[in-house]
Amino acid sequence: MPQPDFLQPDAPIRCRDYRIGAIGAGFIMADVQLAAYREAGFPVVAIASRTPERAATVAQRWDIPRVHADPIALIEDPDVQIVDIAFPPDQQPALIRHALKQPHVKAVLAQKPMALDYETARALAAEAKAAGKLLSVNQNMRYDQSIRVLRQLLEAGVLGEPVLFTLDMRAVPHWQPFLEGYGRLTLANMSVHHLDAMRHLFGEPDTIYCASRP
Repeated sequence: MPQPDFLQPDAPIRCRDYRIGAIGAGFIMADVQLAAYREAGFPVVAIASRTPERAATVAQRWDIPRVHADPIALIEDPDVQIVDIAFPPDQQPALIRHALKQPHVKAVLAQKPMALDYETARALAAEAKAAGKLLSVNQNMRYDQSIRVLRQLLEAGVLGEPVLFTLDMRAVPHWQPFLEGYGRLTLANMSVHHLDAMRHLFGEPDTIYCASRP
């Protein structure tokens, strides 16, 4: 079946000029974020992690010129304009707030969830707005080609009027060890993607009902 002319599976790249500093050297950063930056031609100029040795290994793999001793040193590097934070969500708010204070930092990309409670997330968004800086959450399911094209089809009316939407996850997730300490697993790590994708496709919900079990 030929693809309709109006579909855009990939978002257009508007700019490749801003220099990125990567915080984190685990799976998400080492195998996903940095691979995407390389493919898109975005310059990554520095990296830091909780373990400098791990950061150095990832830096060598992706030809990143500078390895900082810790995330704070990276955030304070005047050559870094965008800070990409791939850290556990309980540790992200402090790093985001420090990045927002730096005059050379133009934007922050935080992994989902940005924080572990709604009040902290709202406060961070307000602080970013007050600082005049862009704070984005890496809800990467929203920007996946399948979800992008589905939204375009819905907006064009190709599928008619939706009356029911279900999203089933049948993948085997990559469970990071730090999740063990949160008292909840899939809600904080995976369901945030599903809720965000549904909001992206159909707008804000009137009500939400959740049934869960350990």
